[in-house]
Amino acid sequence: MTNAFHFSPRPNRASEIEWRVWGDEAFAEAKRRDVPVLLAISAVWCHWCHVMDETSYSTPEIIEQLNASFVPVRVDNDERPDVNRRYNMGGWPTTVFLTPDGEILHGGTYIAPEQMYQTCVSVADVWREKRDDLEQRIADAVRRETSARAPEAGELSHDIVDLVRALVSGQYDPQYGGFGRDQKFPQPKVLRFLIDEHRRKEAPELATMIRTTLDGMSRHGMYDHVEGGFFRYATRRDWNTPHYEKMLEDNAELLAIYADAHRLFPDAGYDRVVRDVIRWMDAVLYQPETGLWSGSQDADEHYYTLDAAARRGHDAPFVDRRRYTSWNALAAIGYLRAGDVLPDRDIRMRGLRAATAIDRRMRDPSGALCRYDDGSGPRLPDLLEDAVAYLRLLIAAGDVDAAAAQARRMRAQLEDTERGGFFDAPARPEPGRLARRERPLEENALAADALLALAGLAEDDEWRDIGLRALRSFVGEYRQWGQFAAPFANAVARALREPVSIVVVGRAGDAAADALRRASDAAVDPDAVRRHLDPAVDARAVAERGFPTDRVAAYVCAGTRCSAPLTDEGSLRRELDAVRDRALAARA
Repeated sequence: MTNAFHFSPRPNRASEIEWRVWGDEAFAEAKRRDVPVLLAISAVWCHWCHVMDETSYSTPEIIEQLNASFVPVRVDNDERPDVNRRYNMGGWPTTVFLTPDGEILHGGTYIAPEQMYQTCVSVADVWREKRDDLEQRIADAVRRETSARAPEAGELSHDIVDLVRALVSGQYDPQYGGFGRDQKFPQPKVLRFLIDEHRRKEAPELATMIRTTLDGMSRHGMYDHVEGGFFRYATRRDWNTPHYEKMLEDNAELLAIYADAHRLFPDAGYDRVVRDVIRWMDAVLYQPETGLWSGSQDADEHYYTLDAAARRGHDAPFVDRRRYTSWNALAAIGYLRAGDVLPDRDIRMRGLRAATAIDRRMRDPSGALCRYDDGSGPRLPDLLEDAVAYLRLLIAAGDVDAAAAQARRMRAQLEDTERGGFFDAPARPEPGRLARRERPLEENALAADALLALAGLAEDDEWRDIGLRALRSFVGEYRQWGQFAAPFANAVARALREPVSIVVVGRAGDAAADALRRASDAAVDPDAVRRHLDPAVDARAVAERGFPTDRVAAYVCAGTRCSAPLTDEGSLRRELDAVRDRALAARA
């Protein structure tokens, strides 16, 4: 089965371990042989995963021990986020020993050869000699975990938003930007929350946090100043000494962040960063034959210390050409945002074409949207992460009908009809902890936020009700996530406002309509949804809203009230300012 796995590109013997793929067969074998499972979760971009291949997994005694006394299972984190969610021990690689039923015996991250050998021997001995004690301890742990995960619903309030904002502020590093005082990750979802809060109500302290962080990331070592793009994280507080892998996911989200920051702070030079990230994504990750982007570029400590001339004479780091639905959806959203802000019609069109490519290339024969395609066809259908990212893309692209269809599919496959919210994967036979469906906070917050937006675009309050129910179901647990509850707080902030939509009616190519569309797209309000209706194409939608088809105008609707026709950019901006002032008064 070694052809199914990716090992370090440097010399190693990890392929001599008799790895199995995750699935019923591996766990059935463990039960038949009455041995534990070793689960190794790795990633093609992960430096320490490669080191473990070259050290612990290349040590003859460990290879022999694993093959004789365990069923070794190797999982790729990017392909199987559902496995990673349930078994990750705090980073990559994850090295975790399981019972044949898939419950955790012991685990860690990188384990050096001497410690790894002793751990293998100890786990095997304990499994043989102390089975009864182990099984009771595991059963008790499962009961405690199940009780701790039981959802506790509650009412939404501005206290939630204020508390998470305070938690984020408490982690903020005023000297270098970012969050924490040790290694620094970009944390785009925390930045998204701060940007949106600043857009809701201009606050100097938020502007400082945003600009200091974005400047720190883009001016120091976490950014590739030669080829463009951001590395995965910096090992130092001052954003230097990075881990050199470059992820599509991170760069896609940061692309949208810097685009929005350029609109807020046009003198900061963030448009240069936007174009630079796109330059790297186009040159390294983009696949013209598919219209999509590859997943990541490997770390290479030597290559990334070279200047431009020296890099041209050196082999570039490995690119993982697998295509991931959620990451490509984020990339397309980033291109749409960048195209609007710069403005650059070609960049925007690239985002729209990517949305079409996802629809065409990332579905299985049944029509289900899948997690990834490694070249052999789409695999792993209907994960929440992918469903939500694609839904958000369709909303950003203004494709209301397709977004509603995607939301219906998400409900049918993933909705928790008993408690509200959504499971991370559909009900399906899976071994181990995958048999227990989970409701992740982050993806549920993003799903609820998207449904609230869809409700405004489609003028269908059912989507709003579903989104609100999802958010309420997490009120009892969001605090435990600290600053990582930022997407939840952001969705709650939207939910507590009356729905706001901006509708521009006018034919494509009409100068007045185009001016209103640009003004609509430039609106600061992060919670307003925008819809552009061409009477020649969207006659039914225009008629349903009672708007005249022979007049170019914008309409701002807040709750059940719509403005009079707004025929120039100035009147549109004034109406939006009035809507925002009313929202601020309601929040005070």
